[in-house]
Amino acid sequence: MLRLLFHSGDKAVTSGKRLPVLPDLEISNTFALSDLADNIYQYHCCVDWSVSLNVIHPCWFAMRAIALQADLFKDDAQPFKALGLVHVANHIRMHRWVEPHERVTMTSRFGKVWSHKRGYMFSVLTTVMSGDECVLEIEAHNLARQSDIIEGGLVPYPKPEILSADNAIITNKPLALPSDLGKVYAKISGDYNPIHLHPLSAKLFGLKRHIAHGMWTKAKAFSVVAKQLWEKELTAHISPTLPNQLQIDVQFMQMIFLPAQIEFEFTLDPSAPHQAVLWVTSTQAPKPYLQMTVSW
Repeated sequence: MLRLLFHSGDKAVTSGKRLPVLPDLEISNTFALSDLADNIYQYHCCVDWSVSLNVIHPCWFAMRAIALQADLFKDDAQPFKALGLVHVANHIRMHRWVEPHERVTMTSRFGKVWSHKRGYMFSVLTTVMSGDECVLEIEAHNLARQSDIIEGGLVPYPKPEILSADNAIITNKPLALPSDLGKVYAKISGDYNPIHLHPLSAKLFGLKRHIAHGMWTKAKAFSVVAKQLWEKELTAHISPTLPNQLQIDVQFMQMIFLPAQIEFEFTLDPSAPHQAVLWVTSTQAPKPYLQMTVSW
């Protein structure tokens, strides 16, 4: 964590004198999922995933990918200042459910870099292999905020499509998020970023209060979507069958300051029969905290 805090990046890049170039670097980790059975169980309880399904929540792998990404971020060749990177979008392509008896290899590497009105955007790609089979692909988009950038030379980051929630339905009563949610999730994820732990530590980094982990919010949201799409299978404790593959796309739109009350708004678009959309909302917020699109 200390190396992340003190990683200052390439001064020529952070001062706007040179275009950023991402290093050709990858980090891998191979492990048996059975060795992490307690962690997986705790995670499933934390994000309200049915443990009786006997398949692993796809966002658990995205959580594990954060640790690999941290090793990439603190490498000396990484051009951006590590402190203050903002996770703005996350995409998971799942080719099949992963079962808890498997042995997997996770590999993370840098992807693309784009220009952005607030600095530079870049991606980190993670693959999850079970033997020779790719079972999941994860793409995280991060914003490196800086005021000085080089105009031109990079493709602008595409503007995300924000869908209308006019036809959405509320799927639950308001859900109260406690002040210590960040600490609970940190013990499971290993992500002890101070902005998630306490109001005072968050204020040191310019926030008015501490905020919920974005990947907890995504995982909880997908658990809600799963209950809407596969209610019969979940009731019967049967793993839902994927037609081909499942795509889980999330746009993080604003921070959830803790404590909070949130709602989940869900819709199935008749014009897109293989797509569901969910928003995490609050009556206190002018726009959704998160937009999730699930397609299959």
